[in-house]
Amino acid sequence: RGTAAHELMFEVLHTVVGVAGRRVALPCRTEAANQRGVEVCWGRGEPSLFTCHNTVINVNGDHITYRKSYRYSVSSSSSLIISMSRPSDSGFYHCRVQLPGLFNDQTSTVHLIIIRTFRPPPLSVTTSRKTRKPETDRRLNQSEEEEEVTCV
Repeated sequence: RGTAAHELMFEVLHTVVGVAGRRVALPCRTEAANQRGVEVCWGRGEPSLFTCHNTVINVNGDHITYRKSYRYSVSSSSSLIISMSRPSDSGFYHCRVQLPGLFNDQTSTVHLIIIRTFRPPPLSVTTSRKTRKPETDRRLNQSEEEEEVTCV
């Protein structure tokens, strides 16, 4: 259409805020998520109509059938676990519980925000010595040393 506006065609049910470098869990909020033996996939971005989109992990029962990175795992409640999270992990994720029959799958979308922690820079001390030439009213062979300490 040529419009700059983008309509969101999915409902975000949950927002999760995590801290970079830590583990974060994204809940799969569907009725079937806790059933044993179901196939669950997690993807990034908007969910598609029939499959996971940009799949990061796929689990069939207790078996991982696809994993994009070792940092992704799925809990017994079908939550997506991301270890060592990064700011680049921020965005929309969706879980899809795949059930038998046409249009029976259940999906849930989560918005993930990863923030960096504020760490003050380490304190460093710089010491420098300056030698000044004697002023005219002092003895000519005398010099003064001045020590300057700078905290950065």
